Amino acid sequence: MRVVVAHENLDFDALGSMVLAGKLFPGSLLALVGGLEGPLKEIAPLLEDRLDLVPASEIPLDRVSEVILVDNARPERIGPFKALVGRVPFLVFDHHPRTPGDVPAVGGKVAAVGATVSLLLPLLRERGLALTPLEATLAYAGVWEDTGGFSFPSTTPLDLEAAHHLVLMGAEVPRVRDWVRPHLGEEARGVLKELLKTARVVEVEGFRLLLARAREEGYVPALAPLAHTLLDLYEADGVLLALRLGREVLLIARSKARLDVARWLAQVGGGGHPRAAFARVRGARSALRRLLSNLSLFLTPEPTLGEAMTSPVETLFPTTVGEALRRLEERGYGAMPVVVPLEGGGVRVLGLARRRDLRKAERLGLVHHPVEGFLARAVVLPPDTPLSQVEPRLKEGGGRGLVGEGWRLLGIFTRTDLYRKRPSPEPSLGERILEALPEGARQVVLALKEAFPQGVYLVGGAVRDALLSRSGPDLDLVLEPGVRVGEVARFLAERFGGSYALHYAFGTGRVRLPFGLSVDLAESREEVYPYPGALPEVRPAPVAKDLERRDYTVNAMALSLSTLELLDPYGGLKDLEARLLRPLHPLSFVEDPSRIVRGVRLAARLAFRFAEEALRILPPALLPEVLRTASKSRLRDELLLTLEEDTFYEALALLEEMGALRPLYGLSLPEKAPFARLRLPEDALERTWVEARLLLLLFFQEAPLARAQALAVPKRLQEDLALLLQAKRGEEVSREALDKEPLRSVFLALFPEREAWLREKRRVLRGRDLLEMGLAPGPKVGEVLRRVAEARARGEVRTFEEELALARRLVSDGTVPPAP
Repeated sequence: MRVVVAHENLDFDALGSMVLAGKLFPGSLLALVGGLEGPLKEIAPLLEDRLDLVPASEIPLDRVSEVILVDNARPERIGPFKALVGRVPFLVFDHHPRTPGDVPAVGGKVAAVGATVSLLLPLLRERGLALTPLEATLAYAGVWEDTGGFSFPSTTPLDLEAAHHLVLMGAEVPRVRDWVRPHLGEEARGVLKELLKTARVVEVEGFRLLLARAREEGYVPALAPLAHTLLDLYEADGVLLALRLGREVLLIARSKARLDVARWLAQVGGGGHPRAAFARVRGARSALRRLLSNLSLFLTPEPTLGEAMTSPVETLFPTTVGEALRRLEERGYGAMPVVVPLEGGGVRVLGLARRRDLRKAERLGLVHHPVEGFLARAVVLPPDTPLSQVEPRLKEGGGRGLVGEGWRLLGIFTRTDLYRKRPSPEPSLGERILEALPEGARQVVLALKEAFPQGVYLVGGAVRDALLSRSGPDLDLVLEPGVRVGEVARFLAERFGGSYALHYAFGTGRVRLPFGLSVDLAESREEVYPYPGALPEVRPAPVAKDLERRDYTVNAMALSLSTLELLDPYGGLKDLEARLLRPLHPLSFVEDPSRIVRGVRLAARLAFRFAEEALRILPPALLPEVLRTASKSRLRDELLLTLEEDTFYEALALLEEMGALRPLYGLSLPEKAPFARLRLPEDALERTWVEARLLLLLFFQEAPLARAQALAVPKRLQEDLALLLQAKRGEEVSREALDKEPLRSVFLALFPEREAWLREKRRVLRGRDLLEMGLAPGPKVGEVLRRVAEARARGEVRTFEEELALARRLVSDGTVPPAP
């Protein structure tokens, strides 16, 4: 069973993210931990009939096989599901920055955006999944609320793009404003009045912090809207609310910028994320005193004028109005300082020559007059002036100021510079890959980086997916000669727990960590194919040779864990940006035709397309003489792996479009409708889904049983297929024969009109029926029941009456003697 969970007291972003995750992972249960927060409580009646939220207390933990955690990565905020951390795989989708102690996720996506909905929506669009208007409205409300109507500093282009697509999907924008806008009830208004009475602003290093206290004995209203209301009302940079609840005090902190309130409140046992945090404390006075005395330690340094100015600044020497105006227009400036040079290299600033003033002088016929008679006042500020103190001074200088030190003129500063976004240093590719890994995988990589100074590389899909801001539950590592698989496997098991298996003959191993991550290890090697389609011969080699044996350029990249340098010898990064699948060499498909199937699987999953040279080298790989020598087991395994994917049908469709489905497997692609109707029990294993899809695929072939034998399908599935074909011919099939998975679900997908018949509980012959008939208790009763059950399985008896008649014959013809 797969469960989607967020955190206690759901807000709009959490609930919207749960809905999107439920779409991405069909069949998941949406688990409700705690209650609903703020405005969500008021619209709960609307949601109850449309969203199936299951209380966490009603979900048996021992049946949960995977947890999708959204809008949260903290184990202490997921109620009973905390007990599953480290025991089942967690996929985390969260917009809060990583913090120590987060759930060791094996997949998902964590990135600093305004709302978690904005991370999930592109994945839905990638898969072509649609939302109902209600679902789109809930998701839009999540983005709106968590970005403050797209006004918070955390808002990113991804949030705006998500909002755009949600509106196209039917999100009702006016309804969202009504939902999210704080509706202050009587209790909230009472608390707000008390907070206003005690509110005061403390300024530290240019940061305006609003402090307010209140006491509440009864119902505690949602405090987040009150915090934002006070922030706006007092034009503060941050707010700290202290609400006394009996013997405890609840601290709520919000910040627009500069103050990391999560780290700040951690001093008193609190937590959260940089812009919103809370704590419960006893001894409020000492806690507040500590927080205020240490506030400056948690403030990022305020930008200064010297960091934001435009430098160097161009100047004018005393000249005429006409010449000054010509220079300004030539340079495209609105103003330039006019200076007089001083001995020793400094200058004395006379004022600012502004284009608008000089044009007015020109209209008055004063172009030949000295420019000094038309200068505006110049405000000169030192370079260490904090930006928060600059704007009032700019008004004195008509929107411009100069930056100077002594007699040196360093730069110029305008109101535009206040809003100019200063670029942050770009992380290296290696750092980007490391940051994109799920938390569990990242911790594993960091531990290996520390323990093995060289020779360990992250390769293949893990590198590719991290560069695409995606992730999965596996890591592939290649070890250069000198680093042994057993050594790395033992280190990981000792450090994180779990188990490992080694295959010394192949130089490979797999480590299974307790939180669901699998780490595949392989000693670097090169491969030689003795003939087309043959299994390769391998021998040890450096990592560069190991990359040569990969299938596509996007899979032939490696990250050195020691230096975080990306090795990309075949241009995989460029193809990744173009979303192209390009084979490494012209004989790639001929050497191993199963690479074609891996390619279509990737293309469907990642919305990639094949490069032109891939399509050119495809026909030789499909020649009969090549496929005769290809590994049948490898091709079958690739087909089964494809059927595991959510996008399996799109992959098979692409394989057929390329003309490869029939040459590789002797198959044609049926209509999608039966696959879309397929429903399996919530706790169905991945293997059951694969078998169900395989049965459906084979059912529609020209010679289904022959195809099943050619693909070496297990005997039990061939028997299931035979039953389905029997039903297709109109022959009777017993309910008992269909009472197993995946056969039962496949039957319903193929013959939906027979659902009522299949679900009907037919009465079968029991022991008491034989006793009523007059048969004596004893072994003879069991013998009759056995003979009737055999006849039922062969289809010789189809109703209870026929079973009863058979039993009477067995007794009356002497096969089984009657009671004395």
